[in-house]
Amino acid sequence: MNKINKNSFTPPFYQLATILEQKIYSGEWKPGEPLPSENELGRAYDLSRTTVRKCLNLLADRGLISARQGKGTFVSRPALDRATFIMDEFKSEMEQQGKDPSDKLVYAGFLKEPPEIAVKLGMKAERGILYYCRLLLADGEPLAVEHKYMCYQKGKPILENEFQYKAFSEVIAINTDILPVRSRAVLTAEIAGEQEAKYLNLAAGSPVLKLQQTLYSCDGNPVGIGLFFYRADRYSLVSEIQPLKGER
Repeated sequence: MNKINKNSFTPPFYQLATILEQKIYSGEWKPGEPLPSENELGRAYDLSRTTVRKCLNLLADRGLISARQGKGTFVSRPALDRATFIMDEFKSEMEQQGKDPSDKLVYAGFLKEPPEIAVKLGMKAERGILYYCRLLLADGEPLAVEHKYMCYQKGKPILENEFQYKAFSEVIAINTDILPVRSRAVLTAEIAGEQEAKYLNLAAGSPVLKLQQTLYSCDGNPVGIGLFFYRADRYSLVSEIQPLKGER
């Protein structure tokens, strides 16, 4: 694909990103080489400068290009050593393994005081903190437990099935006036504490994988924190980086 199809459901900036990404992956544009300017790309593909800039931001987020102040934008080596763990694919993954996935909402309620981890990360509690805990099961066996904390305004209605079927960022966006725009996840190997061991039917001190996710608003403030504990003997987290697809 070398042209932008403006009748496509795929946004023009995304189409342009797939074109430029292919030039990088094919070796047509090599690491260290400068990209055409925003104006040049706009003229070549009949796109506005705003659309081109959105495309370049996407490629920069994927580690394929980098800007050098006063010099322009340059091709980077594809950042295949980055890891992005997808946390909302548990159901399909278990089904592929021939297992019956399910989940169980253990608890949902307001906290008068934010937990220690929220305080350390700078989450503000003026609106109150909503905490909920959920188990993820396969063939009735618990494989993971999730603890999630989000800024929330009391009195705003929230449905129980939203905890079970919607992504964490979507729950926050739907039920508050806050839009999470950035996520940071840290994966560590841990020893199961008493609470996690009980939820996961493990002996205390058993190994678990801990994934800590923090969601941030546009002003840089943390608005959601997720702590995910996975049984290390039953579950593995996989990260895969692939080229963009031309049509979505």
